[in-house]
Parts: sequence; C-alpha cells; structure tokens
Amino acid sequence: MKPIPDPQTLPPTFPVQTASRILGIGRNRTYDLIKSGDYPVRVIESGGRYRVSRWDLLRYLGAIPDNTGARK
Repeated sequence: MKPIPDPQTLPPTFPVQTASRILGIGRNRTYDLIKSGDYPVRVIESGGRYRVSRWDLLRYLGAIPDNTGARK
C-alpha cells in the first residue's frame, strides 16, 4: 500500500484517488460519491479523469481558513 501523502506537498491538482487516500475513502465509494455529487471536495473532470485541487482539499481539512464569509 502506498503511503498517505502530505497534502501540503501535493501539486496544484492531483488525481482524486490521492485525495481519497488522504480522506480514508475507498475506490468504489469515491466514484459513488462523485456520481451522486456528494464527494467532500470539488472534483474537476478533465479528459475523462477526475482531479482535486490542493486548495480545496486543504480548506476541507481545515488547514487553510474558509474566507467565503459563510457561517457554518
């Protein structure tokens, strides 16, 4: 099994499978969540591949503040 990468060191966008490893989501569940629109972070589809932005993942993990002004 591959080690879980440090989210801070990821490139600006990376495969959704990497984000799922960090979040502890299995492969089948990942694609179920993407299809239903319920994946925890924004998913970018590019050339038939699913990618996640580092910024979105870090914001979800609470590693950077959410500056949208929205109350949680």
